[in-house]
Amino acid sequence: MSTKGSAERLPVALDELFDLLGQQRRRDLIAELSSRSSPVTLFTLAANLSESNDGLIDEEVMVTLHHIDLPELDSAGLLTYDPGQQLVTFDSTIEDVSAALPKVEDAFDSVRDAL
Repeated sequence: MSTKGSAERLPVALDELFDLLGQQRRRDLIAELSSRSSPVTLFTLAANLSESNDGLIDEEVMVTLHHIDLPELDSAGLLTYDPGQQLVTFDSTIEDVSAALPKVEDAFDSVRDAL
């Protein structure tokens, strides 16, 4: 179970948030979680985030989620990951981040196009 209780969680700093969401898979993970209303299993997340069209789960995706992505997002207070049960629980913060992501990506695209 996560070592951080909800009372201990502090809002993630902006720099840390950008660092955490610098990878496309994590942004896809946030979008996936924001579309759900109940906790989700690691297996389900890995299946939905795997790029395979044949319905198979990419083992690398599952391992990376379990050992890196979910623990880091948990540590930042964006979700709660119980590695023992392989269960992800999220709160309204994830919805706020998910809603802001397209706006941030559009802003970065505009800056990139101007260069």
